[in-house]
Amino acid sequence: MKKTVLLLLTFLPLLATSQTQKKYFNFDGKEISYSKFNEIQSKGVLVGQNEEGTTFKLIKERESKGKIKDYKELINSLNGSLSTNLSSEKPLFIYYYPGPDAANTSKNPNPNGPKIFKEETDAFEDKLNKTIEGQTLFLYKKESRNVYKNHEYMPWKKDPKGEIEKRFFAEYHYWYASFVIIFPNGDYNTYYGEFSYNKVFDYIKQWKKNNKVK
Repeated sequence: MKKTVLLLLTFLPLLATSQTQKKYFNFDGKEISYSKFNEIQSKGVLVGQNEEGTTFKLIKERESKGKIKDYKELINSLNGSLSTNLSSEKPLFIYYYPGPDAANTSKNPNPNGPKIFKEETDAFEDKLNKTIEGQTLFLYKKESRNVYKNHEYMPWKKDPKGEIEKRFFAEYHYWYASFVIIFPNGDYNTYYGEFSYNKVFDYIKQWKKNNKVK
């Protein structure tokens, strides 16, 4: 009995410590209470967390853009690491899954979810090819039940040496998933967190306009 009580007393402080280790921050990086954090986040605000899942920050800016100078080298590197046949003369859309989190993990997942995702993605890839002869890549950082079940339908590949994360998603683990589309001239657009495939075509339309491409 004494041993049981001792074990319980030892466990409780550890539990309390693990709970207090989690910290929550607002858009400006100021620490706030969990209740306040949850109140704001419940309105659909994106969350970024650290690798350990101990700090969580509300994210205001969900988009970024820039230019890389080594698109051809990146494509060659991906082909070498993943045994793919990507072309440096075509745009590349990358679906990036960081691993399980509160937004992409469900206790009662839709059994038809992977199939629905595949059907939506097939339609997207067809439109992407017709619109700009785009190519796709589906990468994950950490495998999960979602990725494992989707292997039957989707060509998931592990981000080689964290290459894509380092370039485009290094600051946070953005909840759910994110994407980046990179154009042959090195221009790119990233979108953090849950998204609609329609957003990709918004970026393509703007890129075509900026570069006077029909």
